[in-house]
Amino acid sequence: MDDSRPREWAREAIQNGKLPTRSPDSIMGGPGCGEACALCGETLRRTEMELEAEFRSDGEAPESHKYHLHPRCFAAWELERTHRNGHFSL
Repeated sequence: MDDSRPREWAREAIQNGKLPTRSPDSIMGGPGCGEACALCGETLRRTEMELEAEFRSDGEAPESHKYHLHPRCFAAWELERTHRNGHFSL
């Protein structure tokens, strides 16, 4: 995979609201869950590592949103997200 592609996908996902611009409330890692990666769309196989970013919302009906990502896709999203928010360190 071309190294620039995940960052391009991350930029697009942030711009179109597919992925959040803020830091996750929690991050967990483990074997793939069989779902599609929130960035590249490829299946997270059980033989692969995945990262799950969870975002909680407050309010009358609190809820959480979880995004399953390959580690490489997560890193690309983090780089683009922090760059966009004016933070250049992880």
